[in-house]
Amino acid sequence: MAGLQSAQSGMLVTSQNVTGSSVEGYVRRTSNVRVNGLSPSSMDITGTSFAVEGFTRYFDNLLQGQLLSQQSKTSYSQTLTQSVAPLDAMLTEPATSIATALGNFFNAAGSIANEPTNSAYQQSLIGNARLVADRVRGLANTVGQISSNASQALADVLNQANSLTPQLASVNAKIRGAATPGLSAASPDLLDERDRIVGKLQELVGGTTLINEDGTASYLLNGQHLVDREKANTFSNTAGTTVIRSDMALSDLRIKVASSSGQNPVYIKLVMPAVAQQQSNGMPLLDANGNSVMVPGQTILQDGKAGAYVHLIQNFVPTVQKSLNLLATQLVLKVNQVASAGNIAIAPIFGFASSTSNGTPLTGSSTDTTGKALLEGLWKKTDGSSYVYSDLIEGSNLQSNNYRQTIDNALSRSEFDARQFQVVGTFDRAQFSNMDAAASASLQNLRDSFTSPVTFITSSVATTIATWKNTQRSDEALQKSLAGQKSSITGVNLDEEAANLVKYQQLYNASSKLMQTGKQMFDTLLGMLSG
Repeated sequence: MAGLQSAQSGMLVTSQNVTGSSVEGYVRRTSNVRVNGLSPSSMDITGTSFAVEGFTRYFDNLLQGQLLSQQSKTSYSQTLTQSVAPLDAMLTEPATSIATALGNFFNAAGSIANEPTNSAYQQSLIGNARLVADRVRGLANTVGQISSNASQALADVLNQANSLTPQLASVNAKIRGAATPGLSAASPDLLDERDRIVGKLQELVGGTTLINEDGTASYLLNGQHLVDREKANTFSNTAGTTVIRSDMALSDLRIKVASSSGQNPVYIKLVMPAVAQQQSNGMPLLDANGNSVMVPGQTILQDGKAGAYVHLIQNFVPTVQKSLNLLATQLVLKVNQVASAGNIAIAPIFGFASSTSNGTPLTGSSTDTTGKALLEGLWKKTDGSSYVYSDLIEGSNLQSNNYRQTIDNALSRSEFDARQFQVVGTFDRAQFSNMDAAASASLQNLRDSFTSPVTFITSSVATTIATWKNTQRSDEALQKSLAGQKSSITGVNLDEEAANLVKYQQLYNASSKLMQTGKQMFDTLLGMLSG
């Protein structure tokens, strides 16, 4: 009977392994056979007996922890590269390159310098100007779409996490209820489900998973429990609403920590903005540049898909947007200030769609006093000299030693949004009334002043994306290696299971044959005695 039971348990666990081989997160199992009674000698007629004690999962907690941590990092880098793929394609594709469009525009200006009255050259200049505006707006719209997509995806990720945390708490409760120390353990199916849920949470929001001594899992984000055994917390806004929407600001997102009584929950910010330091008298603490000394902002979401989306919304997109906004303002300021031999400004070519000047475009021309003041407020220094592109980019970078809040605020104005950049010049003859050879030559000579801005935009963004791609490849390689190591322990080998099945079938048949033989012997003996 012990042999039959051992064979039956072996065939049962083998069939489970074969069936579970196609199930994500399934961990291979084996039956535990122990000695139930040991024969002291070969002469003892009772012999040695065996019993099935239970089942064991082939599982390595240390390796599982390493794999989960790496899974968060891989998900982070993959999300970054996938999110910026459209922008990367636009920067590397000559057909959508800003540099190509600007080169054609200045070439057209050079042609006019040779023949100022040639209408074909004049039309070419405006046509290429429109191409420049289209390229700038196209990049700006793509960057804006990245931010919009990231906001929507972040909301989806947090809502998915909100559906998983109570599931994990429920599984934890079942694990704790099924486990009796020294007597019974939780079902392997429950433990597999526990690992599947925490794996999905790691992929979505990063964090850390702790397997407790009772088999339950605790899940933490930057030290804050999202799931503490049987208690599940959720993501919400300041009002406690647990359905996250894409239009919610990062500063409005919270972790809603439930109290033991279920009342008066605590709300913990997911994203902490930078905070200005104050002196003892309550006045702002300023640095040597006159900026408020800020305590850097922090975020609980640092890995996983959610961490990547926060980084895109909070850091990457604003930086690229400022670069494009600044390029657009430079085009408006420098091109529209070109003057003829008689020092008469040409008709404006570029501008921003703006309502600040009674609905007319912002061009910065002499008649556009509002636009002129705004542009000069950004590009002019207090001593009357002008900034160069790199000065303003560095001045708007919060991590730079030359950061200026005034520059950052001016560059973030809605009037300078590159998505509103446009061509205000027309194909009319009046557009070129002041476009003589001197003005055309001056316009062509602006080419060099735009080399640095375009190079900065393309190279800095390209370098950032290339770094993310390299990190992604490294993360994927490491995760594949860890997954391979785990699979060698927990994975199901169908050839091995097929051999085990044959082994257990033979054991079952042998035990059955032994019992049949014994039955026949007793039947024969009883027949002899009764006869």
